[in-house]
Amino acid sequence: MLTNKQIKLINSLHSKKGRKENDLFLVEGEKSLLELLKSDFQIEFFVLNQEHPDLADQISQHASNASIYCVEASEIQKLSTLVNNQIGLAVVRQKEFPPFKISDPYTIVLDGIRDPGNLGTIIRICDWYGFKQLVLSEDCTEFYNPKVIISSMGSFSRIEFHYANLTTFFEEHSNYKKIGAVLTGENIHKYQFPEKGFIILGNESNGIREEILEVLDERITIPAFGEAESLNVGISTAIIADNLKRFILS
Repeated sequence: MLTNKQIKLINSLHSKKGRKENDLFLVEGEKSLLELLKSDFQIEFFVLNQEHPDLADQISQHASNASIYCVEASEIQKLSTLVNNQIGLAVVRQKEFPPFKISDPYTIVLDGIRDPGNLGTIIRICDWYGFKQLVLSEDCTEFYNPKVIISSMGSFSRIEFHYANLTTFFEEHSNYKKIGAVLTGENIHKYQFPEKGFIILGNESNGIREEILEVLDERITIPAFGEAESLNVGISTAIIADNLKRFILS
């Protein structure tokens, strides 16, 4: 049975302030919980639907150090940020990464992404295309926002992220080409990617901010064949990542 203190803790993790103060975050839903078991995140405890004992057994086999509380579905729903959560959730400790060091020839860099669903989708795309790291401007939405975690579908557990002042970050890594995704750049289908670089995608409404545009080495664009004004930043990330990987493998 959950204590009042534990219930209060879970509810506090619905807010950014609570997550920061406790250095914890929530993982919700079956898919994300199972992906969590494959990671090296420190799990504090699980709250699971008592009507799914098989899931509780599976989790206990892989996370023997974490407590498991089995409760009624209605109690899970009260504690969850999801509109419909009939499975459960976990309280997880936020990870401290070592000082950032680039591990791959290409890294995705996000400038001012504010929508949690977009960030979660981009995290999932990075995971799909084999990017291990993600750099975010300081005003990007919080990585541990529940909507980010949910929409990443477990991929959050495999991505190392780093928040940075992008101007300073690019100065520190000047040997990497800065390639910005804009509306008026070179056609990505004809673009010759350099040996290594940063792929920069901007804010959902305003794109890449002016001070970052000024330091770009190259600009690329996804050509339109219809009349839509623009593409969602998550879709743009996937198209660029796919073109990059095809170029590398060709």
